[in-house]
Amino acid sequence: MRKIETILLLTFLLSFVTHLISQETTDYTIALTNLTIVDVENLSQLDDMTIIIENDRIKSIQKSDIANVNSVKQTIDLKGHYVVPGLIDSHVHLFRPKNRKEILKQLLYSGITTVRDMGGDARMYQSLNKEIQQGILSGPDIYYSANVFGPKFLKDPRTKFANMGFEPGSAPWMRLIENTSDLEKIVIEAKEAGVTGLKVYSNVRPELLTKVSSVAHENGLKMWSHSSIFPSKPSDAVNAQVDVLSHSIGMIFEKESKMPDSFNEAIRNSVPRQDFINTAANDSVFIELFNKMKSKDIIFEPTLSAWSLKFRPSKAKTENNSESDNPTKHLLNAGIKMDVASMDSWAQKITTEAYKNGVTIAAGTDFNENIKWVQDEVILLTECGISNIEAIKAATLNNAKTIGIDNMYGSISEGKVANLVVLSENPIDEIENIRTVVLVFKNGREYKK
Repeated sequence: MRKIETILLLTFLLSFVTHLISQETTDYTIALTNLTIVDVENLSQLDDMTIIIENDRIKSIQKSDIANVNSVKQTIDLKGHYVVPGLIDSHVHLFRPKNRKEILKQLLYSGITTVRDMGGDARMYQSLNKEIQQGILSGPDIYYSANVFGPKFLKDPRTKFANMGFEPGSAPWMRLIENTSDLEKIVIEAKEAGVTGLKVYSNVRPELLTKVSSVAHENGLKMWSHSSIFPSKPSDAVNAQVDVLSHSIGMIFEKESKMPDSFNEAIRNSVPRQDFINTAANDSVFIELFNKMKSKDIIFEPTLSAWSLKFRPSKAKTENNSESDNPTKHLLNAGIKMDVASMDSWAQKITTEAYKNGVTIAAGTDFNENIKWVQDEVILLTECGISNIEAIKAATLNNAKTIGIDNMYGSISEGKVANLVVLSENPIDEIENIRTVVLVFKNGREYKK
C-alpha cells in the first residue's frame, strides 16, 4: 500500500512540475491588435491584423475580427499603427568606436534588431553577444565575419589592431591566406571562433578566391566579398560563387584592364584615377555582370551611406592622431585625392542598374567610428529608384538572406522570431516614416522608446 502511495505521490509531483514548466514556457504571450503589417515577402500591406507573440516567436497572424485573444496575458491595441520586421544593418564595424555599447543600445531602440559586423576581433563580439543574451546589455544580435587576405595586406595597420595576442595574419578572425595555406584548417578555426562567414578583403587572386569560397561553403559558412578584391575583379568574385558583393564603388573596376595588387594601392592610386563621371553604369560589361549575379543569386550590398554627401564632407580631412589610435588614418589621407561627389553619383547609378537588372539588394551602412543608421541607407535606396517596400525588404528579408538566417528572421511570418518594429506612420506611403518608431520587439521582448 505504501509503495502505491509513493508511486501516486511521485506521479502527482511529476505532473505538477510538468505543469509549472509548461506554464513557464507559455505564459509570456502578447497580442498586438488592429495594426497594419508591412509584408516584405509579398510586397504588400495587410490591414487590421493581430499578431500573437508567444515567448520569442510569432505564434499566429490573423485578421483582428477573428483573432482569439482571450487567453493572452497582454493585449496592445495598435490601431492606426504599422509594423515592419526588425531592421538589419548588414555592414557595420563595431570594433573601432569606444562607445560601442551605447551605440548598440541606440541601434536597438531605433528598430535595428540584428547587425552583421564585417571586421574586427571575434573575442569582442563573443563578449558583446553574451552580455546581450544575458540581458546585461541592450542591443541587436551580432553576426560577424573572419577577414581573409593576401600577403600585401599585412602592411595595413588594421591587421595588427584586431589581432592582439597574435602575430599579424594568424588570428582565426584576421587571417592571411596564400596558395600553400591549409584552407580547411583556416576555415574550421574561423568557424570555431563563432563567425558566420568569411570576408575576403584584399590581395587574393581569382584561383585562390574560388578555392576558399568552396571550402567555406563546404563547412557551412557564408562567403562575403568586397566587390573588388584587388587584383580580383567583381566578375572573379561572382565566378567564385561568393554570396554577397559589398561596395558600389569597387564595381567600376570590372572595366579596369590593369588591376592593382592590393586594396591600399587601389585606394591611394587607382580609385582617384577612375572616371566616375563618364563611365556608364548601363555599359554592357556591367549588365553582363548583373545577369551573372542574378542567375547565381548573389546579393549586392552597395553601402551608399559610405559615399553619400549627406553623411560625409566632399573633401576628406587629414588627421594628426597616431596609427595606433586610428588604424584607418592612411585611408582618410588617401581620400583627399578623391572626387567624392562623382563617386556618390556613380554609387547611385550602379545601384539603380543592379536593381533594374534583377539583382537582390541588401542595405548596409559600413559605419565604423561614427554611428550611421540603416534607415538612412533605406532612404538612399529609394533615391535609386527602388520602391519604398522593396527598400524596406532590403533592410529586412534580403539582409537576413545575406547572413543566412532568413528561415527565422527578416519577415513577419508565423513561426519566425518576433523581431518587430511598430511605427506610428506608414513607411510605404512615405519612406521617412521608417523613423517613427513607437515600440521595438526583439526575440519577443518589448523595448519602448
